[in-house]
Amino acid sequence: MAPHKATSKQAKSGSPVSPLEMQSLARTTSGRQRRPTEKASYQGSELQQVAHRRARKQDKLEKRQKKVLKTAYQNDPNHFEKEPSVLLSDFDKEEDTMFSDHSVQTKLSKHKLLTFSTGKIPIASRTTTPITSAHKLTKGPKAKRVVPPSDRDSDGTSDGTSDGTSTTSDGTSDESGNDSEPEADQTDDCAEDGDTATESSTATRGTKRRLDDAPEDAMIRPKIKKESNSSRLKVSDFDDISKEVLVTAVSIFRCLLVTHAPFPDTIAVEMKLAKEAWNESCKIKGANIKLTPSAMKMILKRTSHVRGELKTKMRSLTRSYFGFRSSDSKEVIRHNRDQANSLKEGSSFVFKDWTSKTGIYKTELLQEGINIMWFANRNDEGIIYHKYFNPIPTEVIALVLTAIECCIDEWAEGLKQDIKFTSATYGSVYKGHLASLQRFQQHTAPYKLLEKLCDNLHDTARFHAGVQPLAMISAAPHRINDDAFEDAIREYQFEAQDNVEDNES
Repeated sequence: MAPHKATSKQAKSGSPVSPLEMQSLARTTSGRQRRPTEKASYQGSELQQVAHRRARKQDKLEKRQKKVLKTAYQNDPNHFEKEPSVLLSDFDKEEDTMFSDHSVQTKLSKHKLLTFSTGKIPIASRTTTPITSAHKLTKGPKAKRVVPPSDRDSDGTSDGTSDGTSTTSDGTSDESGNDSEPEADQTDDCAEDGDTATESSTATRGTKRRLDDAPEDAMIRPKIKKESNSSRLKVSDFDDISKEVLVTAVSIFRCLLVTHAPFPDTIAVEMKLAKEAWNESCKIKGANIKLTPSAMKMILKRTSHVRGELKTKMRSLTRSYFGFRSSDSKEVIRHNRDQANSLKEGSSFVFKDWTSKTGIYKTELLQEGINIMWFANRNDEGIIYHKYFNPIPTEVIALVLTAIECCIDEWAEGLKQDIKFTSATYGSVYKGHLASLQRFQQHTAPYKLLEKLCDNLHDTARFHAGVQPLAMISAAPHRINDDAFEDAIREYQFEAQDNVEDNES
């Protein structure tokens, strides 16, 4: 009994034991496992049920969160940089490494199959390069090729020999006295095989490439700072040279986007503009930095940013210009709704006087939008990269008109609503305004009304930025006149003559 009491005191003095652990400790003095009591079994089952309930509750919570995230992503995918990883399937997650993480057994991996066999002679390749006249062998006899048994036909004849003889269908050989016929035979054989001889010759022949044709070899990859611990790459994470190239490329891309394709149809169009902007930036900075996928991604993000920036700036201008007001009054709501409907009818907002529809494309709101977006000051994009805005392209005019229409649509119900300025919603609206401008140019081509309008918009915008028109800058006398150089020569001649006279005296 003494050992049993000591064991029970040890158990009482120790740390608390769970009911599941008590089952393993419930043993008799002889070492046999004791049947757990009804209370211990109940407590153990209760703990298991609690663990199962917690696990089910956690699974339901994760499924609910995933469902909410999936709904948000489907409704507005532009709000996300990329598809959330929790929404990807196992196949999508392993897609990048599914072909690189597994070793594939091939015949070349088995060394026994590569053992040389003296009893087999490989068949001569029929894709040899045709010998030109400059490389013909004129001296020495030609060695005959030993035809292996595998190359012979069943009747003992061979397909051909290397000394210029060809075997006919009846088993007779046709001797050739010159070296040109083997060339023809080889050429015909190669033609039957798909012109492989020509391809082999082209691949092996040394060719010269210009530096412009292969710029990737000489380009330098942009360096990323090691202390950057953020998972999301930023402009500040690049080194100083790459950062300057990237910042300049982003500005140029914004200009190219609004002047060529504000609502690009495909991602290929955006990537083409991004590459053009990057190359132009490298020329400006005198660097040769390679455009990496991470830098490309950062540039392409500006597609939606530039449209959103224009929409934000045009919102307050449109509201004050057309007199929209925010109020709970039914009269004000009715006025806002009627005003929006009248402006939308026949695109009346593009006229200077939208009630009588006079002064097409002369609305002051168009000029104000161009001023505040690209010509706010002398350091704005319209001034620095003036070659993209001189004169104002019709794409820019159509884009600003589309932004104005989006701002008007927000008041269509009488109360202001937030409408996204996306390509899916207003891409077709932009194409409609661009088509109207093109038809306006065709109808007024003899008078060049659209060209004069674009020039006037550009000159007024530069005046708003506080700089002179480009015509005045180019005409300004920045160079020293050539007459000054002629005067300098005459002065030198007079001085030299005076020195000679002084020396003679």
